[in-house]
Amino acid sequence: MNTSSEAFPGERQQLIRDRLALYGRVIAADLASEFKVSEHSIRRDLSALAAAGLCKRVYGGAILLPAAEGPIDVRIHQDTARKGRLAQAAASLLSAGQHVFMDAGSTNLAIASAIDPKLSLTVGTNSPLIAVQLMKLPRAKVILLGGQLDPVAGGVIGLTAVRQLQQFSFDLCFLGACAIDPDNGITAFGLDDAEFKRAVVAASGQVVVAVTNQKLSSIAHYQVASCEEVTALVVEHDAPRERLEPFFSRISNVLTGARE
Repeated sequence: MNTSSEAFPGERQQLIRDRLALYGRVIAADLASEFKVSEHSIRRDLSALAAAGLCKRVYGGAILLPAAEGPIDVRIHQDTARKGRLAQAAASLLSAGQHVFMDAGSTNLAIASAIDPKLSLTVGTNSPLIAVQLMKLPRAKVILLGGQLDPVAGGVIGLTAVRQLQQFSFDLCFLGACAIDPDNGITAFGLDDAEFKRAVVAASGQVVVAVTNQKLSSIAHYQVASCEEVTALVVEHDAPRERLEPFFSRISNVLTGARE
């Protein structure tokens, strides 16, 4: 495909989409130099892709925008094998006697299923599905936050739940992430969800985030936490190196899930 100034805008936009898929972000000045067109032309391309919901414009370029999440009862049946392998690596971070919080989400539900039943733990959660799974652990004490359920988040995320969180101090939390980017950190699609997640981070000594590949180097709408606040990032064994590499300087502990 032509990458010169003769390339049609549609061709350029497809090439830009390919780079977003590979790297998670693009810089307008670099694209203008590569395609031998003006930065104004590139900005028009990025605006068109952003209008289509494929990326988010940021200063100097654009970042991949992940697909909006569907209801939890749909997500728990998606990518189950991948989430299961992530869960094994994430659950290995737990130690006996810890007080832990598990944020709502399909990956965190998989983590709850992977916890060693021999561990003695106190685990809080805002997710009824996760609470039911935790009840199967013979040595776990389970605390379920109350409030109005959000069908997309799969848990309670309103003011009532935030106020309850302020009564706790957790050794470690498994934080759900809609997207994570080296510069923009963890972001969420919903305003209330982001506020709840910020309260989880504030109540936790360590923050663990497990994400599938499509969430790496992408950005959602509302800020939750910086990468520097993340203790451990758990990624898939085949996470694209181009997307993963920028996280190494921001997060000290990056773990990889098992291979198939």
